[in-house]
Amino acid sequence: MTAIYAILAIAGFLWGTIWMIRGSLLHGCMALLICTSTFGVLFFEFNAGINLSIDRLALVGLIGAFLVQWKLGKVTLRSWVTVDYVIAALMAIIFINSCFVSWSDESHVIQHFLNGYLIPLTMYVIARNLDYTERSVRQILVFFVLFGVYLAGTGVLEGVGQYSFLFPRYIADPKIGLHFGRARGPMVQSISYGVYLSTCMLAVWILRDHISAKWRPLLYAMLPVFLAAVFFTKTRTVWLGAGGSLLVVLWLTLQGRARTLVIGSLFAVALLGGLTKLDGIIGLKREGSVQDTRRSVSMRASFAYVSWKMFLDKPIFGHGFTQFKGAKLDYLGDRSVDLVLESIRDYDHHNTFLSVLVDLGIIGFIPFMAIYFYWARDAWILAHRAEPPWARSIGVLFLGVIVISWMQMFGHEITYTPIDHLLIFCVAGMAIGIKQQFEPVVAIAPPVSTVTARPGAKPIVMERRTT
Repeated sequence: MTAIYAILAIAGFLWGTIWMIRGSLLHGCMALLICTSTFGVLFFEFNAGINLSIDRLALVGLIGAFLVQWKLGKVTLRSWVTVDYVIAALMAIIFINSCFVSWSDESHVIQHFLNGYLIPLTMYVIARNLDYTERSVRQILVFFVLFGVYLAGTGVLEGVGQYSFLFPRYIADPKIGLHFGRARGPMVQSISYGVYLSTCMLAVWILRDHISAKWRPLLYAMLPVFLAAVFFTKTRTVWLGAGGSLLVVLWLTLQGRARTLVIGSLFAVALLGGLTKLDGIIGLKREGSVQDTRRSVSMRASFAYVSWKMFLDKPIFGHGFTQFKGAKLDYLGDRSVDLVLESIRDYDHHNTFLSVLVDLGIIGFIPFMAIYFYWARDAWILAHRAEPPWARSIGVLFLGVIVISWMQMFGHEITYTPIDHLLIFCVAGMAIGIKQQFEPVVAIAPPVSTVTARPGAKPIVMERRTT
């Protein structure tokens, strides 16, 4: 067995070296998304002095390929824009804040920082500095469509209880992950699954502008399968994210009467369904009882109340990165409010925004929100760019991803694993990179001064040159 491992290692090293020199970094980014979401430690893990898995090896390989191709001159680093400085500021704040937390929590802090921020940041840097063409944008959309077909099919199979057909097999194990009984995919939890599934669904619609008319009916036929898989997640934030992002994308891609008719019809159906089925949505029967679901809804108020009290005590610098779970215990004895605060004792935060506010205070919350503000602004600009027309697609997709991610962050803490942020930062890097790649460069004419010459003489032109 050792000899087999050695042969595989040598072959992997040789092929990996070739790919680092000549391979596509864009394809590497896509492969890392699949490896992280589908082929992580639950799929395969081995010990080589340290625990290794396919997703970790893929991350190391992608970083190595980026560095090699950069040194070979195949990759040119772009200059920083405003959002890059804001991201750097947030990372610095998290690092400095982490240096002052209790050493007993060191491993959790490092793991949270690494998984939730540094690994996604790596993906952002790589995607941000690639060169994009119409062909590469089409490849991105096709990738999301194909991956989405797998995710949607998996979700439908889970929804109808056909677990024997699932791959990887760990999806069918009720002891692994969360939300067994819902559509949760290879991420084995419905929130991350919903983020990827909804993003892929948007790509199905956007791809129609990049293919011939004869293939469009096939894309339209896929949408009901995606919507069924979204429904089977039985997760309200996933529904809101999928529905809200789809409305945004339809608004940006349709024109005239078609846009008014489609958006108006969907909004009316959503409003009617929400009003008539409100009790059923709140008391949704999932893997637990209806009472468990209602309790989950009521816990949100407890999280919000405790977070507000904690913020008031330490508003500037917060209670420390990843410290909410332990720091909140001192606030659960409050009897001045009609909430069962003890119900959240054993839980991490269920709201990313409040989690950042409590852990990092205002000094960390402002750059966190500013990142999404600048991302949304740049995505909006890219989505309305006239030239090149194919670049608009990534701007539209990214606006949809922002809506999806925000809906999840209102109801869940999505930064404890790299899965969600990796996708968000990847699409962000693509959008910001494309926007900057085709940013119009305004040439500033050098100041010119002329000296009035004698009749018949040539004027003396003096100009300032820059070196």
